Amino acid sequence: MSQSSRSRIAITLALGQAVGRGSLALTMLLLVREMPASEYGRLALTVALVAILVALADGGFARLLVRDLARGAQSARGSDVWRILGIRSVSVAAVATLVAGIGMASGWTTFAYVGLSCAFLVGEALSFGFESAAVGLERPWRFVLAQAIGAVALLAGILALVLADAATLHAVLAVLAGASFLRTIAHAAIWNAPRDALTGWRGGRPAAELWRAALPFLALTIMTTMQYRLGVVVCYVLEGPAETAPYAAAVRVLDVAGVLGAIAFAAVAPVFSRAHQAGSAEVWWLWRRYLTRMAVAAVPVAVALAVGGEAIAGLLFGQRYAQSAGTDLSLLSAAAAIFVLLSVSSVVLYMDDRSGGLMRLTALNLATSLALTITFTALYGHHGTAAAVSIGELLSLGGFAVVIAYRYRLRDGSTPSRQA
Repeated sequence: MSQSSRSRIAITLALGQAVGRGSLALTMLLLVREMPASEYGRLALTVALVAILVALADGGFARLLVRDLARGAQSARGSDVWRILGIRSVSVAAVATLVAGIGMASGWTTFAYVGLSCAFLVGEALSFGFESAAVGLERPWRFVLAQAIGAVALLAGILALVLADAATLHAVLAVLAGASFLRTIAHAAIWNAPRDALTGWRGGRPAAELWRAALPFLALTIMTTMQYRLGVVVCYVLEGPAETAPYAAAVRVLDVAGVLGAIAFAAVAPVFSRAHQAGSAEVWWLWRRYLTRMAVAAVPVAVALAVGGEAIAGLLFGQRYAQSAGTDLSLLSAAAAIFVLLSVSSVVLYMDDRSGGLMRLTALNLATSLALTITFTALYGHHGTAAAVSIGELLSLGGFAVVIAYRYRLRDGSTPSRQA
């Protein structure tokens, strides 16, 4: 495949991520103005917890799919796709059942809330598996079409609730779950390949081997997802739903950075997976190239957020959040830029076969971020949460940069082939 063809595929995959992730970010921005602070705080907590639980339900298989499929392993291109998706469905069902049981046993959640949250969890987890297969196989238009179907359903449902003045917590969760399942069905219909599916169930790598290969990715995905979502959870526990609302509103802008990070992952993950086969020189050159490009785009945006946080918050969230969320937005400005750079840096190590060092680094980053977030939130409320997130992201990026430089920088004067 030529370089120009791969560039077109990367751009199209990025478009699919922008459509899918962007629709959720836009939905949350719309709901800031419509829902009471306490309900919006609880919705933000639910979305954060579902994201963490999706990482657990995935079992690490999504990242395994992307890495192996991008390298063109024939055993993975046919049979393992469907075998892995089948194994994932077991872990998804198990996690959803466990969460439902814990939720009902806790006594402080209603049956409707637990049921809708679990439906949202299952829909998101199943869709995530198909998305990862599409990214790994670099079949972009199937991916974009399915993402667009889910995005239209989500935005149409939320707009209907807003126009009918019916944007309650349960109603919003019902729309989120419904859109997730519709996106999953769209992916499954577009990926209709019964011959590959039958091959997957008949043969391929043994299930035990697949679980062992996916286990490091499971730990990494859970830790990185928790690090990104920790702020909402800690703020909710320490400050309550009403105080969480301004921070949750401001962090929606960070969700936009998350969209850009997901776009970056979809675009460059196959490239780095192949680059690892080409050698360290290729990885080092590509990382510096992509990091520079992302920094040129991200730094001016961060400066604008830092300077105009209150004005932007008033425009996006309304005057009731202009000052409180505006301060949070200014404090989060550094995190918004760093998150995109961190996405590019993390994918370098995700696509490497050596996962031990990455797991230790991610665990250290998570522990540091958790300690910072708890301390700063307890001292300064939701403004402290925002500051802790930016500091944690900066420390994480520094850690990834050190590991990447140690592993891949050119020590012998060799030059990369630049054919990734």
